[in-house]
Amino acid sequence: MTLTKLAPPLIWVLVNLQGMAPSSTIVNNLSPLEIKQTQQAKPDFSGEGRPGRRTGGGSRSPCPAKEPPLTALMPVTNWGKTVSSRPTFWFYVPYAAQQVAAGEFVLQEEGGKDIYRTNFTLPETPGFVSVSIEATQPHLEINKWYRWYFKVYCGQDKSSPPIFVEGWVQRVEMTPALQSQLKQATSREYAVYAANFIWYDAINELAKLRLVQRSNTTLDNDWYNLLKSGEIDLEEISREPIVGSVHRTGKMPIPQE
Repeated sequence: MTLTKLAPPLIWVLVNLQGMAPSSTIVNNLSPLEIKQTQQAKPDFSGEGRPGRRTGGGSRSPCPAKEPPLTALMPVTNWGKTVSSRPTFWFYVPYAAQQVAAGEFVLQEEGGKDIYRTNFTLPETPGFVSVSIEATQPHLEINKWYRWYFKVYCGQDKSSPPIFVEGWVQRVEMTPALQSQLKQATSREYAVYAANFIWYDAINELAKLRLVQRSNTTLDNDWYNLLKSGEIDLEEISREPIVGSVHRTGKMPIPQE
């Protein structure tokens, strides 16, 4: 994808409503961004348990209370999908670098075994930040579920309790139909991902575009509409600034069984 190339003003991904995969029809020049999704059955974890926490928790944390709070950019269900073998996760962090001693990101298999840990520091200013799985790490397996934790320590070191968010991600297959839709979407791949319920990638693709096109009001409006959608429901933080990635300070060793 070429980030600097501007597509027509907006894209509306039309999706049929007969429980089939989204059609490849893409209509340009509609505003604002609208995404119609399939009526396919969504995964139901009500009987299986998919605990998560979208907003910062940790009652004993020395981190000051903030409004809006630390927030994970994921659906209200606390889980989402990706087609990436090493996905990128986005968070709204209300703290500046000088307020936080350290950060930690952890990725686990469904059974609780750690497969990735990394320490990080935050950018200088509050805003949306990202964490990516390094290219040297093993890839996520298709159809498997993984649990992640994003932790922020505001004490002098990591001995104090963190404020944290947690959620789930499932890697799904990149189907030929999805590949075809993405090719037609030019620089609006995020709309295709959203129409297919692939929320982590929808958020990441749009966030990357906004980082390199900071004065693009079309992208700003698309971001607003994506975050206020019923699946995400984060309109209250949609106007916060996008800052960029955290500063990774070192991969942590994985405890051996």
